[in-house]
Amino acid sequence: MKPIIGFVAMFLALQVMAAELVFDTTFDKVEKNGLPTGWSLYGSGTPVQVKDGRMLFINTDPKRSSGIVRKFDMEAGFEYEISVEAVEKNSGENVDELLLQLNSANETSGKMLCKCGVSTGNLGQYVTSTLKYIPQRAHSVALYLSSKQGSAPQVNVRRILCQRGLDARKWMPANQPPFTVFGLPFLKENNGAYYRYPEVRMKQLPTWGMTCYPSGARIRFKTNATRIDLRIDHGKGSFPWPEMSALSMACIDIYQGPPEAMVFTWRTDRNLLDKDFPYCASYCPKVKPGEMCEYTLYLPMYASLKSLDIALTPADAKVENPAPYKLAKPVVWYSTSFAQGAGASGPSMSFPALTARILGVDLVNFGISGNAQWLPEEARLIAEIDAAVYIMGPILGNAKSMAERYPAMIRILREKHPDTPILLVTRLHTLGVDKPHEVNEMVKKLYADRVSSGDKNIYLIDAFLLYSDGPIPCTIDGVHVTDLGAKMIADAFVPELKKILNLK
Repeated sequence: MKPIIGFVAMFLALQVMAAELVFDTTFDKVEKNGLPTGWSLYGSGTPVQVKDGRMLFINTDPKRSSGIVRKFDMEAGFEYEISVEAVEKNSGENVDELLLQLNSANETSGKMLCKCGVSTGNLGQYVTSTLKYIPQRAHSVALYLSSKQGSAPQVNVRRILCQRGLDARKWMPANQPPFTVFGLPFLKENNGAYYRYPEVRMKQLPTWGMTCYPSGARIRFKTNATRIDLRIDHGKGSFPWPEMSALSMACIDIYQGPPEAMVFTWRTDRNLLDKDFPYCASYCPKVKPGEMCEYTLYLPMYASLKSLDIALTPADAKVENPAPYKLAKPVVWYSTSFAQGAGASGPSMSFPALTARILGVDLVNFGISGNAQWLPEEARLIAEIDAAVYIMGPILGNAKSMAERYPAMIRILREKHPDTPILLVTRLHTLGVDKPHEVNEMVKKLYADRVSSGDKNIYLIDAFLLYSDGPIPCTIDGVHVTDLGAKMIADAFVPELKKILNLK
């Protein structure tokens, strides 16, 4: 008999560990405000009547949201489950205008963390609605049970329960197997940091700061998971482009399918974006049970990435290597903010990323915002990468410095890689400018000189001619391209690169 009792005791202990009570609000005891301990009224139009162990909730001011609120502390590493049991005042009247909402209580903005609708059914029976949240740091929150603005529900509530259990997800670093990182050739040298340049050798360069943003980099893998969770930490870094949204600078894009058939499926939610501490985002792909699918995650193009962890559901989901790209070597693209992605809606929509995706090839994006340097140190660094093609531009408009530095970079590349294709690119069109930029003539002359000297693998694209002023703007500021401008650029680069790289 004792073994059975011991087993039951152990089972009950595990159940307690799995669901620890934070608070359990019933309406048999109330304070002077007419609510149980810890709760306060929210809004001016919420009279409550407590009778027979239940609270009648009535919003009398549909012009604003009203309800009740409770503040409490959350700890990291737990999954919080908050549930409310409610029934409509008048049996048979389905009420779906009530919300459970969790806000941050530490910030003046009271940022919304998550929410869910409260259901009451339509048969006069209590229905339980549940909200789940996993905080990534210890902080105070405010839990609201409130009406939607513009509505006046009448609902009986008999219980509001909050429990917590340990976060059971298995978090795996995205920069380690079983996942594969593409577009960061110096990842190992940087000890797994998501930097485009090697820190020890290049930190002294004026371009270093922007190379800490992993524009063009991707995490790829195959899995049969039915849910993919991301835990993202920007390391309290700033978002440097006020012309762009925080979402476009810092989001992560997910594509489903192999390189030749990738389909955009998801982007991290702006409501979850917070650069000051790690946050989580969850993606549930539309897949059949057990089906292996391939995923590509495009990393932020204008935000640092201190860490990225991935959790798969179920926990024993398979993870396999992704399909190979069409070419064993990457396209290496060196340029300025044009190529880093300034103006794009997200990291997969910079024109280098878009071009490489259409071609089904790997990419190393060395587009660097504010890059007026074009230094020989960078040329030698680029030359360390065995590329399928080097794309040099679009370039900046400073004709004097470019006349000296641009040809010098090409010479350094050609000395190390005498037969690798190099594609020269002029400056892009600028809004309101009718004549090509002066610097473009220098690029064209360089191309002609190299051809005449016997360079058989030098190519040219005149980027100024790829689009012009028209009824739909191709740029956000007259210079940096929108998604439309990026698509127009990619449409010009794709056929040219197919010929250069002998792709079908």
